[in-house]
Amino acid sequence: MRVRRKWFSAFPLPGKSATVSAIACHRRSKSNAFDEGSGTINGVMLIAVAAVLLSAIGLGGNILVCISEARSAADQAAIAGAASARDGDFDPCIKSRLASSLNKATLITCKVDGEDVTVKVAVKTEVPFVPFVSRMARAGPVECS
Repeated sequence: MRVRRKWFSAFPLPGKSATVSAIACHRRSKSNAFDEGSGTINGVMLIAVAAVLLSAIGLGGNILVCISEARSAADQAAIAGAASARDGDFDPCIKSRLASSLNKATLITCKVDGEDVTVKVAVKTEVPFVPFVSRMARAGPVECS
C-alpha cells in the first residue's frame, strides 16, 4: 500500500528548514508515479517469451528426433523386406511390417519389384500441428561385376 504525502510536506514550516533531499524525494515520487509496477509486467513478459521460445525449441527437437527414427525404421524395414525377397518368401512386406512395428513406426506402403523393396513408414510425433513424419527407403541386392 502506498502512502501519499501531502504536497506541502516537503516544504519547510515556519521556523524549520527543509533539506534538499526531502524536496528532491518529493519531486521524484511525483514524476515516477506512473512507473510503479512496470518491473512486474516486464518480468512476466520476459518469462512468457522464454517459455514460448523453450517450447518451440522442444517441439522442433521432437520433430528432428522423430525424423531420425522414421529414417532408421524405413531403412530397417526395407532391408528386412529385401532379405525376405532374396530368400524367396511369399510376401516380403510382412517382414517389412514387422520390422517397422518393432521400431515403433507404421508401415504405410510397401512395393516389391523383383528383389528390390521400397517402403514408406510413419512415426508419430508429440507436436500438435505435425501429427506424424514419414520417410521412404529402398533396398535390394547389389549386382557384383
